[in-house]
Amino acid sequence: MRVLFTPMAWPTHYYQMVGLVWAFRAAGHDVRVAAQPALLPAVTSTGGIGVQVGGGYDLMEGVADLVKVRKSVDQGPNMVGPGEFHADVRARLLELRMVPHIKTAEDMAEDLVTFAQAWRPDLVVTDPLCYAAPLAAAAVGAPVVRHLWGPDMSRHVGLPGTGTGPEEDPRAAWPQGLVDVYERYGVKPSADIADVTVDTCPPSLQLPGVPNRMPMRYTAYNGPAIAPSWVLDEPDRPRILVTWSSSWQALMTDEAFLVPRILEALRPVDAEVVVAVRAHDRARVPETTGDVRVVEDMPLNLLLPTCRAIVHQSGSGAALTAALYGVPHLALPQVADEGLVCDQIVASGVGVGLKADEADTGAITTAAASLLSEEKFTIAARRIRDELLAQPSPADVVRSLEKLR
Repeated sequence: MRVLFTPMAWPTHYYQMVGLVWAFRAAGHDVRVAAQPALLPAVTSTGGIGVQVGGGYDLMEGVADLVKVRKSVDQGPNMVGPGEFHADVRARLLELRMVPHIKTAEDMAEDLVTFAQAWRPDLVVTDPLCYAAPLAAAAVGAPVVRHLWGPDMSRHVGLPGTGTGPEEDPRAAWPQGLVDVYERYGVKPSADIADVTVDTCPPSLQLPGVPNRMPMRYTAYNGPAIAPSWVLDEPDRPRILVTWSSSWQALMTDEAFLVPRILEALRPVDAEVVVAVRAHDRARVPETTGDVRVVEDMPLNLLLPTCRAIVHQSGSGAALTAALYGVPHLALPQVADEGLVCDQIVASGVGVGLKADEADTGAITTAAASLLSEEKFTIAARRIRDELLAQPSPADVVRSLEKLR
C-alpha cells in the first residue's frame, strides 16, 4: 500500500506523526511525506522519504503576523465573560486565524495534487491544518485520515472541515478563500474532511466528541540523540525537568521565555533540576549552580523516566510525553493551543496550571513544591499513563487503516 503523509510545516506537529510513519514502513508499506521545504530536514532526519511541495509561502511568518494582529485586539470591550469574545469578534478572529492556512493550501495544492496523481497513494494521512491534503486525496479517490497532535483544538475553535460545521451547508463555515481553492480542484467543502481521526491523546486529556476517533498509543519523538549515562541513575533527591522548546517561542518576545524565572522559583524547592532547551536558546539560560543541569536538544523521553515533575509551556508534545511516563505537570501556557492543553491538564488532576498573569516566582515555587508533596498528582499521572498505554499500538492502527482501502 502507498501511504502519503502531509504534515503542517512545523516540526513538532510532524514529530507526532513519526510513530505511524515508522509503523507503516515496518509493515512493508511504501511511505512518502509531502511537505514544504522548511520541514524536509526534519522529515529526512527521521528516516522518512520527503517530497517537496510548494515553497512560496512561509507558514511561520504568516503565523507570526497573526500573533501580532491578535495581540492588537483590545480584549476588554470585546469580551462577554472570562475568555469569551462577542460572537462577531470571535468570527473575525477565526477568519484571521485561517489566513496562514489558506495561503499554505494555495502554496501546496498544485505540487501536491500533481504528485498524488503521479504516485497514486492509497491513503492520505494529514495534519488537521493541512487543507491541501483532501485535494490530493480527492484527485486519486483515497481516504483521508486526520492525525491529531493533542487535544482537538481545531474542532474546539470551530475551524472548517473538523466535524463542527453544518452538514446541510458546510460552505457556511468555510472562509471564501478556502472555498475558492477547493473549487479550483473540483472538491466540495464538507463538514468533516476526514474519514477517520487518529488520536494519540488519552481520554482524560482529550476533548469529548472527536469524530470517528481511532485511538493510538502516543510515540514520543523529539529528535535523535546520544543518551548520557546519568539519565539512568536514580537521583538522590526528586528530579524536576524544566523544558521550554515549543516552536511558538520563535514568535514570542524574550519575556515569554520563562526559564530564568522558573529557575529562580525552584531554588527553595528541595530538588535536582534538569533544564532541556534547544541549542539556540542555551544562551538565554542563566548561569546555574551544581543543583541544576542544562542539556541541549535532548529528547524528553530520555529524561522523564527518572523525573518526579515537569515544568513546561503546555506544548502538546511535552504534555503527551509526560503522560507516557506518568509524570505530573506544572503548565505555564503563553499562546494559542497552550492554554487549552493547560486547561486539560488541570481538569484531569494531573498537574497545576498558571496562566501568564499568575506565573510569578512565588506561585511557581508553591506549585512545584505541591507536585512533589501531594500524592494526588502522582496518582492522576499514573492513571493517565495507564489510559495511554491501553490504546492500540501504531502497528495495530496500521492494520485497522489498511481496511480503509
